[in-house]
Amino acid sequence: MAYLEFAIICVLFGSNFKLMAESRQAFGAAEIGFGRVFGAGVLLVLLWVLSRPRPAIPWKQLWPLVLVSIAANGFPYVMQPFLLGSGFHHSYLAMTVAFTPLLTILVAAPMLGQRPTVRQLIGVLGGLLFMGVILLEGADRNIAVPMLALAVTVPLSYAWGNCYMRKHLQSVSALPLAALLQVICALSIGPLVLLPSAAAALHVAPPSVRENVPGSLVALVVLGVLNTGLTMWLFVRLVQQRGPLFAGMVTYVVPMVAMLWGYRDGEPITTRQLVGLCGVLAMVALVQSGAALPVDAEQTSADNADAIIEV
Repeated sequence: MAYLEFAIICVLFGSNFKLMAESRQAFGAAEIGFGRVFGAGVLLVLLWVLSRPRPAIPWKQLWPLVLVSIAANGFPYVMQPFLLGSGFHHSYLAMTVAFTPLLTILVAAPMLGQRPTVRQLIGVLGGLLFMGVILLEGADRNIAVPMLALAVTVPLSYAWGNCYMRKHLQSVSALPLAALLQVICALSIGPLVLLPSAAAALHVAPPSVRENVPGSLVALVVLGVLNTGLTMWLFVRLVQQRGPLFAGMVTYVVPMVAMLWGYRDGEPITTRQLVGLCGVLAMVALVQSGAALPVDAEQTSADNADAIIEV
């Protein structure tokens, strides 16, 4: 059963960028971010209400929850569809998922006081080199350097969120944590949807002409309820049943699934792109093969599955 759940998670996670691209035809980046967390929040709150025994709401950790929700959920959930409207192919943007484990180790050193081992240091340095190869590929696609820098901030925000939750929210039960992250995130993005002038000022407003509204709406609902809400719940279960290292291996598969979607849509898949991705994943494998890891992988959690970050 665990392997089936793993496969479902990989397929759903890997399809996120395709669904965001489809939603982008009719909705702005703020609307996509809001729709995503709203759908996920509805499902996760329902699961939390129906759970027995029902975990308590961690009121004492409310402010850390607000901070991590905005910085590590709200920001990337709006930034990703923004980047898709700024010259990125969805399969190329999905490759940044592979940056998260390496960036997590860099963030964990100052935040958690965990010094990397020699093996991890080699893996991080090698990973940064291959990250440069991927970013160079983006430059050759005429993607502006500031946009490439913004793309890196998304896995960096996930890495920061992983470490922050491990440090400050380790005692919070996983299901209410996941639900509250989405609810708080929806409340933080909501004003951008209700105030078009603010969204326009931040370049996250809807397109001037909304195209394929029915198809975009279906893609957005699926992205929120299934690919964010359901997948997050399955991921929590997988971490609890098989451990964070096993669950964190989705990092290896997500970019591959996204690239298959890109190939299907006729997006360019170059040799240099594949070399860069394989190199990053090889460095992640080198890091994870060590005896002790600061944080296991993208969307990794503390020992009781506390850190829950979506791609």
